[in-house]
Amino acid sequence: MAGISVHNSQKELSVTPETIDSLGALALVFTGSDNKTIPYRQFVCGEKLPGMYSMLLFLHGAGSVGEDNFLQMRIPGPPMIRYCRAHNIKTVILFPQCRVNCKWVDVPWDSLNHEMPAVPSVHMKLAMELLKSKIAEFKPDKKRIYAGGISMGGYGAWDIVSRMPETFAAVFPICGGADVRQAPKLKNLAVYTLHGDQDTAVPVFRSRDMVKALRDCGNTRVVYRELPGVGHNAWDAAFADDQALEWLFSQTK
Repeated sequence: MAGISVHNSQKELSVTPETIDSLGALALVFTGSDNKTIPYRQFVCGEKLPGMYSMLLFLHGAGSVGEDNFLQMRIPGPPMIRYCRAHNIKTVILFPQCRVNCKWVDVPWDSLNHEMPAVPSVHMKLAMELLKSKIAEFKPDKKRIYAGGISMGGYGAWDIVSRMPETFAAVFPICGGADVRQAPKLKNLAVYTLHGDQDTAVPVFRSRDMVKALRDCGNTRVVYRELPGVGHNAWDAAFADDQALEWLFSQTK
């Protein structure tokens, strides 16, 4: 995965497959319309609570590619699952896994900007079909469907909300990049995004530019946290407290 260096913190490395299995996120495989497959984890919280589910699709970064159905859970899985259980959130969270030598978005990460490809990548198409199938299965509140992602997955989160703008209430991209031309489609979308100002893998202006484009087209629902002195690892800050997740699960269309 040239273009984004992979640095794993001790916190991430200490998470084992057994740890993830103990959290209760099912390891599954989805088969798309073209018979291609994608591994994913599915976490369901609050089954016995009244009301409808919310739904979150969360896309991992370059350091978690594979087909072990584990690596994509190391960073977001534990804090998200603990938060939802602690706060009795009725939700379904999907964690698909992109295979080695593939991307959620087929664009170079070191580019100054990019135009959203006319056709989604193989794994983005699968992620979109997975989400649609789970919407049909769980029938969540259509005003509370969210997307998020880290680094490569941050690109993916921006990409999927741009391809399906009518579907999402909010997006939570961490140190990703977006096609600023898509901003007018997203002027009513709630956005919470973080980026380190010393990021040498995905330059901070990729988030700055998209935030500006959204605000310029009239979006008043953007929260942007630029982290001083922080490099590519903006995800530790994103999950260091409940601020971002509390914001995310409170959003509605």
